[in-house]
Formats: sequence, structure tokens, C-alpha cells
Amino acid sequence: MIHAQRLTKSYPMEGRVLMALDNVSLHISEGEYAAIVGPSGSGKSTLMHILGCLDSPTSGRYRLHGRDVSALPSAELAKVRGEEIGFVFQGFQLIPRLTAIENVALPMVLQGMEAKERLIRAQSLLERVGLGDRLRHKPSQRSGGQQQRGAIARARARHPAVLRADEPTGSLDPASTGEVLALLDQLHREGRTVVVITHDAKVAARAGRQLQIRDGRLVGDA
Repeated sequence: MIHAQRLTKSYPMEGRVLMALDNVSLHISEGEYAAIVGPSGSGKSTLMHILGCLDSPTSGRYRLHGRDVSALPSAELAKVRGEEIGFVFQGFQLIPRLTAIENVALPMVLQGMEAKERLIRAQSLLERVGLGDRLRHKPSQRSGGQQQRGAIARARARHPAVLRADEPTGSLDPASTGEVLALLDQLHREGRTVVVITHDAKVAARAGRQLQIRDGRLVGDA
């Protein structure tokens, strides 16, 4: 599913080179639940951006579903990102003026799905995350936990092979955190590949595998 070989990512900075990732290799199998763990500045976000096709490595190879995507042009990378990966962010990234059902239906427009079919699927996805009674509510009318559950429903809109969650509980209270983590557990049980980035040991412990990143290097894999 995910196969990275000797990934590096460097940035020029004030006459020197900042090495954000240094020779990272890893493999995540289909249906696996993995957590990428590390402190701020460790390189975990850079790694997740590359694995999520939001960025390209300076060197090394990244294969997703057997396809080398490490050197694709931006337009092709965007296509892979839209078709293969579902994103869940700490800040939800929902469109404020749209209702829950409209936010979830929006990614399906790119598939050319008819409006009626989009709404039926969006409603089904929202009901599965416990928001069947919040279909017409805008983000500001929902709690943080409800917004994140809506974001998970949206991430599943195009049947992605991989769900990538970036600090998905970072802005939630304990009760909402439990709800969101239970949803990720459920998706994993259903066979979805789930990759979470977190600095929280309790969140990481829910995953079947933890990849420890420090100073741009993979220092632990258990």
C-alpha cells in the first residue's frame, strides 16, 4: 500500500540546508492502522505531507498502491490525492457557509456524480458517524467533536484507499476525543488503511503500530 524508500526533504535556509527528513524508509500494509509519533519539529508533519501527496521528497521514492508518485507533477499529484487519500485535519477544514450534508457532498462533484446521488451518499455517511440529525447544520452550529465527525464523513466521500488524520483530536475535549478515536477504530475494523499523525501517546496507542520520528529520522517502529 505505502512504500517509502530513503526519503529526504531539505530546505535552503539562510545560507544552510535544513534537513526535515533524513533517509526515511517505511512500509504500511493495506488495512493497517499506523501512528506516526514525534515531538514538534521532529519531521512527522513533513513525512505525512509526502505520504498524503501534499508535497514531494527532495530525494527517495514513494510508492502508493505500487505506483511511484514521488516525482509526479503537481496536477497528477492532485489527482492521486483526490482519488486515493481521505484527509482529516486538526482544524476540521470545513467550509463555514455550507451545511454538513453540503460539505460531505462537495468532493463527489469532482467524480461527476449526479446531485441526487451525492446527497444520498452524503446523508448515509453522516448517519454512520452519528450526525443524521445535523444534516442541515453549518459548522458553527455544531460542537468540535461533531465537526470532526463530519470531517471524517467527508474524508470517506470518494472511497479513498487511505485515511490520513493529522492530529485529529488536537482541539477536542476528552469526550469528543473518545468519539473520534472510536470512529477511526471502526474504520480500521472495516478494512480501511488509517495513518494518524500525533504527539499524544494515548492517541498513538490506539493504532496497531507506532512509527517514532525524531530529528527527521525514523528511530522506532513497533
